[in-house]
Amino acid sequence: MSFGNIFMMLLTGAIAAGSAWFLRQVPAWSFACWSGLAIGIIAGSAALCSLGLLAFDVTEAIQRRSPRAARRRVVRLIDRHLDTLARRRLSLVTVDHYGLEVTRAWDKELKHFVRKVLIPSLTEEEIAAVAPEDDFEETITELIERRVRSRAEELHGQLDFDPDMTPDEFEKWCAVQLARAGWKTRTTGASGDQGADVIAKKGGVRAVIQCKLYQSPVGNKAVQEAFAAQKHYSADVAAVVTNADFTPSARQLAGTTGVLLVLHSELDRFAEMLEAANGVGEARYEDAENGHPA
Repeated sequence: MSFGNIFMMLLTGAIAAGSAWFLRQVPAWSFACWSGLAIGIIAGSAALCSLGLLAFDVTEAIQRRSPRAARRRVVRLIDRHLDTLARRRLSLVTVDHYGLEVTRAWDKELKHFVRKVLIPSLTEEEIAAVAPEDDFEETITELIERRVRSRAEELHGQLDFDPDMTPDEFEKWCAVQLARAGWKTRTTGASGDQGADVIAKKGGVRAVIQCKLYQSPVGNKAVQEAFAAQKHYSADVAAVVTNADFTPSARQLAGTTGVLLVLHSELDRFAEMLEAANGVGEARYEDAENGHPA
């Protein structure tokens, strides 16, 4: 029952009770009193109708505002976790060999956020106001995706090195640095990468890169994985990038396999290092970009 209906019932009862009291107080033959009573009833009825209409208008206005208020609350909840969601999207979304986004892992993460974080924080009325046709999860997912994608693009362009970032974020960071240096890059994702975390192309040069976010020197295994990835992807060069250092045995193995060892602070001159180490230089990039065989 609406507020307007309850108010009208209470007001009608009050008028009826007042009228009964009035009749007990005046003589039955008093014409003036009866006339006053009739006028009072008419006036009360008019006031009752006016108040009822006013209550209806107020209720309708509140109902009109409810979807907007619920949506604002949902947006505030999303924004509270926006940076975390954006970083998770950067880590989980990969690009396949055809340049298409692979979003399976991100879709699963998004569904978890909606069901375990967002929905328990909302009332049934708010959920119904945001999605009156019972398609709340689809509606809210589209809203989250728009906001998170925008924030992820900002972070992607502004990502600074942070020793506390996750390994997935470090892979993204390496790909961004190479992209700034003119390479076309893609991350391979956690599964099935065959030893390559980032694949980079510039002109006719194809490089496979292992990214190691370590607190101690990187050993032989990373070099072996990068070398295997070079063969698997038929790449021209292989490299291992780390924020730490390399063990003497890793440096020795890299010398015999031709795997380039790179510190994360050196990625802006990756092409120069390739030229110095393997003879893969700017002349080859320019020939490939001009349509000549590499």
